[in-house]
This record gives sequence, structure tokens and C-alpha cells, in this order.
Amino acid sequence: MGAVQRTSLDSSSSEFSETSEYRTPNCNQYKLPGCPRDFNPVCGSDMSTYPNECTLCVKIREDGHDIKIIRSGPC
Repeated sequence: MGAVQRTSLDSSSSEFSETSEYRTPNCNQYKLPGCPRDFNPVCGSDMSTYPNECTLCVKIREDGHDIKIIRSGPC
């Protein structure tokens, strides 16, 4: 049974990064209100796609949740 669990973890690791690989957004670099209009989507740990890191930071500041970046690009 242990081998089956390891296999399933290995197969899922290519789709979703492990928590230790999540990146904390650098929200201190953004002067709010307002975000740049660049489109560099990021996938948040809440499984939402944000147009860029700044919009993710706005969400974090509004809701107070600790959302990490799972990967660059859409979820």
C-alpha cells in the first residue's frame, strides 16, 4: 500500500507543486492602489488565476488570506 501512495504522489507532483515550492508574492514592491496593466498570469494557492502578481497582492490585502503563487501562468 505504501508503494501505491508514493506512486500517486509522484504522478501528482508534475501537475501541482508541493507546498514547499509555492512562492510568496512580493507585495511590498507594489504601490497601491492600482496595478500595472501587464498580463503575466499567476496561479494562486486558492486555485484562482490572477492577471499578474500585483492583482494577487490586492486580493491578499483585501481578504487577509495568505495566498501563495503555485506557478506562473493560469491555473
